[in-house]
Amino acid sequence: MTTNFQSFGFGQNDSGIGSRTEKFKGEKGKTYRIGFVWWDGIDDGEFTVKNLTAPEDDETKLTPRFIGGPRHYVQGVGYILNKGPEFTQLIGAPPKMMIATLIVSWALGKNGQPSKESLFTDMPDVMPWIFSQDKYEKLKKMHVSGYPMHDWDVQIDCEDAQYQKFNFLPAKQSIFKEMLKSTNEQGRQVARHIIERVRALAPNLEREIGQNLTFEQLKEKMGVESSGPVGNVVAGDQDVDNLLGSMLDD
Repeated sequence: MTTNFQSFGFGQNDSGIGSRTEKFKGEKGKTYRIGFVWWDGIDDGEFTVKNLTAPEDDETKLTPRFIGGPRHYVQGVGYILNKGPEFTQLIGAPPKMMIATLIVSWALGKNGQPSKESLFTDMPDVMPWIFSQDKYEKLKKMHVSGYPMHDWDVQIDCEDAQYQKFNFLPAKQSIFKEMLKSTNEQGRQVARHIIERVRALAPNLEREIGQNLTFEQLKEKMGVESSGPVGNVVAGDQDVDNLLGSMLDD
């Protein structure tokens, strides 16, 4: 992906310079309502409700966009993309396939459902979501079995924050799509906000999965000489990898 250059000046659009992008993380016992917002056509030009209208012959032909790649967690380095067998050999463990997309997380009212107050009090959070292949398969099954993501949101109940264990349920209507259809200025403003955030975040989504290091850069960060032993790494146990990943996300 190409680098996204941002225009700013002293005190103008510079509040996010150097800050980390917040990624979606569930907290135990909490319920979330999320919608997929990275779709073909949203990166540039006019994006309207027509972009979220599927062909009548097969609604599943319209799909959110995802990227994926194998990554490792390396102690003292963070997440890095696996770029070949030499990376696997150096780290001493196979990589784990991770998926990335962009979602909107809707604020919920006191009854656990969106309300006019929760939807319009503040602009919703648009953020990357990095998740494992098994979650992708569950969401895909939902999408193709009558709950396509351009017409439905997803309710997420977090059972375990440490390992990000979720229950997924379809939530009727895509709020983002409803905002795109809205004739209300508040609704249109929310839709514009989401589109602007997606355009800002999408070019850097790959690096949210892991650092794109050369083999020499990885060895340098690990403190490994060209002919020396492998440095300290986390290897082997998937649960340990998940645990460290939840505590130190790079």
